[in-house]
This record gives sequence, structure tokens and C-alpha cells, in this order.
Amino acid sequence: MALNSNDLLPGEAVQLRKKANAVVNVAEAGLKRYSHDQLMWTVGMQGGEAIGGQLHVTNYRLVFSSHFFNRARGRFSIFLPLITGVRDTSWGIKRQIEVSTATHRFTFVVWGIPALIAAIEHHRQHWSPDRVVRLAETATAEYAKVGEGLVPRSSQALRPDMRPIEFVGAMGLLELQELARWA
Repeated sequence: MALNSNDLLPGEAVQLRKKANAVVNVAEAGLKRYSHDQLMWTVGMQGGEAIGGQLHVTNYRLVFSSHFFNRARGRFSIFLPLITGVRDTSWGIKRQIEVSTATHRFTFVVWGIPALIAAIEHHRQHWSPDRVVRLAETATAEYAKVGEGLVPRSSQALRPDMRPIEFVGAMGLLELQELARWA
């Protein structure tokens, strides 16, 4: 769950680490529905499931790593130059943020939102075209460190075909390469 030096890209450093839940769409994750799914709307999770783990803010990206006890496990990255918005979407007692890119919207349930948003905003500034190109080259060369996405445990998987949450890292890397191409 915690990142170690082998998980980081060259020149990358963890700036902030928070316990968090990544909210995934049950259908997109290819997970079987629970018998009590019809009640999930009462906690703002209609059609969703919270995957527990840690959210890391580095100087290059956000990295979510799930913990072992989830029905879907793995890690995915959101590159800072791709982030188009970060906002507090909390309501009631549930604390959550939404992180947007051009192709995806990520929701994380997490405490300490002001500090988290400040860290993300601080590190997503100052991305010159040259830095974006270097990051794209580095991340492409070390693709395994981007993350495999969230993969359902085989006993929890509903369908073996395409599950978009498994390809979040690859899609982010393609988006980063496209941004670098136009930089």
C-alpha cells in the first residue's frame, strides 16, 4: 500500500500521504453487486464502491494504492499536468474530493481536504512544456511504475472482458504523451 523507492520515477518524491478510499463504479470495475447495493444511495454511493488504500501526492502525480482486503486491488496514477480541476465535493459528514482530467473524473473519500488540495495545487503548478515532455519520456520508459489499475479479485469479478478501471494508468500515460506531443 505504501510507496517505496522502487515505485517512484527518477526524481520523484512523495510530498503527502493520506489514507483514502477511491470510489469506483461497480459496473465499470466488473464487480458483482452486493445484496445490499440498493441501500448504498443512503451514504452517497449509489452504484459505487469505496476501495480503501492510500493516496500519495508526489511532485509528478497522484498515486492511489489499494490495501489487500479490497474486492479490487492495485495502483493507479494521475499525472499532475493532466489535472484540470480539484474540488471539495463533501456533503454531510462524508469528506471527499473530485480530481478531473480531460478523460476521467476520480472521487476520493479522504479527511484533511484543505491540506490535500493545497498540496495538489502547489505541485501541479510550474509544469513547463519541457517538463511535461521529460515526464512523458520518463513515465513511458518506466511504465510499470505507473500502476496496473484496479483489478478485481477473481472470485469477485463479474465479467472477464474490458474493465475501464484496470486501464486508468495506461490511459493517463497516453494522455500525457499526447500533451507532450503538443508541448
